[in-house]
Amino acid sequence: MNWKETGIRGGVLAFPVSPFLGGLAIVGVTVWVWWREWRELLKRPLVWSLGVFAGLLVLSSFAAIDRSSAFLGLFNFLPFLVVFIAVSSIVRHPFQLRQLSEAVVLSSIPVVVVGLGQMFLGWNGPIDWGILLFWPLEKGGAPPDRMSSVFEYANVLANYASIIWALGLGLSIEAFQTQRLKRFLLWSGICLGNSIVLLLTNSRNAWGVAFACCVAYAVYLGWRWLVAAIASVATIVLAAAFAPEPFRSPLRRIVPAYFWARLSDELHPDRPIEMMRVTQWTFAWNLGIDRPFTGWGLRNFTALYESQMGLWLGHPHNLLLMLVAETGFLTTLVLCGIVAWVFFRGVQVLRPLGSIDRLMLFTVMVAFGSIVLFHLFDVTLFDSRINILGWLLLAAIEGVDRQSPVTS
Repeated sequence: MNWKETGIRGGVLAFPVSPFLGGLAIVGVTVWVWWREWRELLKRPLVWSLGVFAGLLVLSSFAAIDRSSAFLGLFNFLPFLVVFIAVSSIVRHPFQLRQLSEAVVLSSIPVVVVGLGQMFLGWNGPIDWGILLFWPLEKGGAPPDRMSSVFEYANVLANYASIIWALGLGLSIEAFQTQRLKRFLLWSGICLGNSIVLLLTNSRNAWGVAFACCVAYAVYLGWRWLVAAIASVATIVLAAAFAPEPFRSPLRRIVPAYFWARLSDELHPDRPIEMMRVTQWTFAWNLGIDRPFTGWGLRNFTALYESQMGLWLGHPHNLLLMLVAETGFLTTLVLCGIVAWVFFRGVQVLRPLGSIDRLMLFTVMVAFGSIVLFHLFDVTLFDSRINILGWLLLAAIEGVDRQSPVTS
């Protein structure tokens, strides 16, 4: 393992607890790679595709109503594109996927511990060590009674835990197949801890993503009995939440109210229509229709929604619709095309790999897919820890794709 790989892994390990220290390591490696290899990097067609995407983002910022907000919004994308390109030239082999996955999963241990302390031991902050470390750590969670741990909000933690869940399942399966008991117990234990986190975030999105990950692994492994079991459990829970009477009453005596009441939103029967996702999605889509080529500018959705609905809202709870509204259809399609191409090549590479290498690539693809799925119902990339994980996982897939003789 060279120092660049060590830097990436060290950065990943530190990032959830201290974005500054983690970012310092990852940015340091990124700068070094670009300084030494920029000519080679610029020969790759994918880099030019990302350049087109970046250019369209800048163009949309010039056309924005609030240009200062739009240009600030570029920092949620442009630096991460640079990191993606650098990391995809470092991670090129399946064994590196395992190393990266292990670092990401291990990084969740302090997050789980702090979260449990927050919910059961009364731990609270804020814990502020300047740029080195800052945890809001609201007593009882943020919002109340929903675990948030080192993150500002429960949904961000939920997205993070769903990524760990996806990677941890893959590592547990690999350890089981290779008969490494200690590793199996380690990864399974971390998965169990993150399962508790997923439950206590009370995030419907995360629960759905976790179920989807289980189905993906069950299908991959050919465990039809597990697919049937997962489908049965999901059907019972959903029926308890949404089925008409008289079917749902007996099911609600079986399924804990913690689940069906949250899924059916009966915990908040008086939720304003402006807070409903359908309202937000419709508004974002109409913004895109009004300015289909450039959008209204990054970070401009909030002001537009507030002026129309009288309610402050940071985003429309769907990344694609947010991009359509703020950057236009073309920019959104370019990004979707790049991601889809990398993913498609990953599927092509899967078959010729050995069983363990194939499992590790599949694991990283499932983890990245969990991020994509989560962002169909929420937008958490504004937290750099989620943002960097998404781009690192996609970079790992791209690096292995490019190295494979199947796609080269």
